[in-house]
Amino acid sequence: MAKTKAIVRGNILSNNGMSLFIPAHLDDVHVGNWSDVDIYAQNTGQMFPLGTKLEFADGRLFRYGRFGATSTAGPMARLLYNHNYVPGSAATDGYEGTLDSTSDYAVGSTTLIMNDTTDRVENWYEDGMLAVYPSGHFCEYRILGNDAATSVDDVTIYLEDGLATALVVASTGITAYPSIFKNMRNDSGSTYNGYVSAVGLFIGPTMTSTYYGWVQRKGRAIVTPTAYFGDTANERMAQLHSDGTIALKAADGTHTVGYLTQRTVSEYGDLEVWLTLE
Repeated sequence: MAKTKAIVRGNILSNNGMSLFIPAHLDDVHVGNWSDVDIYAQNTGQMFPLGTKLEFADGRLFRYGRFGATSTAGPMARLLYNHNYVPGSAATDGYEGTLDSTSDYAVGSTTLIMNDTTDRVENWYEDGMLAVYPSGHFCEYRILGNDAATSVDDVTIYLEDGLATALVVASTGITAYPSIFKNMRNDSGSTYNGYVSAVGLFIGPTMTSTYYGWVQRKGRAIVTPTAYFGDTANERMAQLHSDGTIALKAADGTHTVGYLTQRTVSEYGDLEVWLTLE
C-alpha cells in the first residue's frame, strides 16, 4: 500500500461580502488567497483546488476549474460543459472496473489502489468522485487526488472520507469520475451535440486550453440566447443548447440551466437569467 499523503481539511474565508470555500485537498495542491481571486481572468497555473467555491452576498456563486480548450467565445457569454466522457465509454476520461491490492479494504480506509488501465499523472483525479457498488450499499466518495501511476493497473487514489462499507478487491465494482470542473470547454455544438451538460459560465474575455478560471453556476447572469424568449406568455425556463447558448425549454430537449429574471412583454424577450446549476 502506498504511503498516505497529508490531507488538508476544508476552510472558509470571508472578505467584504464574499466567501471563499476551499475544499479538502492534498498537501501538494496549490491554495491561493484573496489576491488571486479574479472572476474575469484566467490563470496560467492552478491557483486553487478544483471545485473551490466563491460566493457573493447577492447570490452569485462560482467554482474554480480548468479549461479543456482554447476559445474566444467568452465575450459571447456562452455556457461551458464537462468534456469528460463517461467512464467505460472512454478509458482516458475515467475508470470503470475493480480495485487492486493484496487484501480487501476495511471500513475507514482512505487510500485505495485501482486497476485503472490508463497511467495517470499526479492528482489527475483531484476533486473527482469514486462510485462503489458493494452488496447493499451503493454510494460515492470524493477523491482528493492520486499518485502518479508507476505501472498500468496501479493508480493510488486518496479519499476525503473513509469507507463506510468494506470493499472486496477484484469483485466490488467501482467507477472513478474525474472532476466535472477539470475539462471545461465549448465546441459550438459541432461535435458533441446533445450529449453534454453545463458546468458554468465563464465571464472572462477569452479562455486558453490548460489554463484555469472561475465559472458562474448560480445567480444573475446574461447568457447568449439561441433565440430570445419570454416574448410569449409562460416562456420562462432556459435550457442548454448544444453551442453553449440558452434556448426556450420547449425548443430544446437538454436540461434546465435557469430562468428569466425580468418581466418581459409580448414580442420582446430577454437574455438575463438566474442560473440554477447549484
